[in-house]
Amino acid sequence: MLCPNILSICLAAATAYAAAETTPLEERATGFVTRSGTGFVVDGKAFNFVGTNAYWASGLSSGDLNSLFSQMNSAGMKVLRIFAWSDNVGGAQDGSLQYWSGSNNTPNPSAFAKQMDPIVSAAEAAGIKLVVPMIGNWGPSISLYIQQIVGSAGTHDAFYSNSQIVNAYKKYVNFFVNRYKSSPAIFAWELMNEPRCTGDDNRGKSSACNAAMITSWIRTMSSYIKGIDSQHMVTVGDEGWFTSTQGYGNSYPYSGSDGIDWVTNLKISSIDYGTVHMYPSGWGQTDDWGNMWISQHGDQAKSIGKPVVLEEFGTTNTGSRYNTINGWLNSAYSAGFSGIQYWQFVASFPSGYKSPDDGNGISTSESTYSLIKAMASKMNAKGGGGYTPITDTPGQSSSTSTPGNGGSVIHYG
Repeated sequence: MLCPNILSICLAAATAYAAAETTPLEERATGFVTRSGTGFVVDGKAFNFVGTNAYWASGLSSGDLNSLFSQMNSAGMKVLRIFAWSDNVGGAQDGSLQYWSGSNNTPNPSAFAKQMDPIVSAAEAAGIKLVVPMIGNWGPSISLYIQQIVGSAGTHDAFYSNSQIVNAYKKYVNFFVNRYKSSPAIFAWELMNEPRCTGDDNRGKSSACNAAMITSWIRTMSSYIKGIDSQHMVTVGDEGWFTSTQGYGNSYPYSGSDGIDWVTNLKISSIDYGTVHMYPSGWGQTDDWGNMWISQHGDQAKSIGKPVVLEEFGTTNTGSRYNTINGWLNSAYSAGFSGIQYWQFVASFPSGYKSPDDGNGISTSESTYSLIKAMASKMNAKGGGGYTPITDTPGQSSSTSTPGNGGSVIHYG
């Protein structure tokens, strides 16, 4: 999903050679979620979950973070997906975890301490796991890499194929992963939010961009992360596009035209589970089609022998939302999905902050939210249910939440 104002409110990572400025979290032997066959386990027990997305969560004050995680725990939700990147051109700024001077990208440890450290700490205390994509396809994100290194003539897919860009992203990832690789709060590292050959930057794609190009990039980056951090899972963060090879037809979701071959990518040894996003109306499909999309991915994941998570889904049709979401939730459960994360969490917070809503969000005050809670209970009953949160989290504050600004002084580096 494309989020508004992504440069200022989504987080960034930083560079590898700056890793000497940071100290990884204290080693912990328990609490890490891993893959076992087509499911997840934590400390030897099955871990099935319902969760949500809150790309803006890193900007919450500590009091609002505690409120978010308390609301999730009350609903039985256990996994939160955030967006974890932001960049600026020029000197270091508190709102950006990475800054650029020409073609050189540099981390900002101070911004990390203010923005990422608090949410990791609060998640640990609350027993919430975090899915962390470290770059996005939409907005300035990968386009900024291209602009700074290649220039205006660079096509969108240069991010996957240009060796200087790939190395710049590796530096970014190295700093990020090293900083939090010992935290059990990390559920998985995600390579990108919704990788495609094209984005919304009007750069277009080169004639060389195809599924083979992006698959090669996925193999390179996932192996690189595994070389840094063997304790956490790695996933792609893609929407789940098929190709004609699967025999589902040649309409847009099955054409492979965006450079994603979901089946081939899931077979990569350094990819732990598959992700599926679903916005049928935006793809020229009916809401009912979504049930088939879910079933097809469940079948393919079982055949490959890896877990699958319905990572984003939503509908702007409020009149039929309750029945539509109910159908999708039950389809994911029946298809053997190990995780379900709706887009997105919508609520008010103690500071007065109200989370954004692009029309797909599910408010905690609407009837559809009861379906989320019911499915969370059902998934938890399959294994991994229940957590008693720590209630004496230090640094609680009722200060105003501002996306892009942290609210805690806990330091990891």
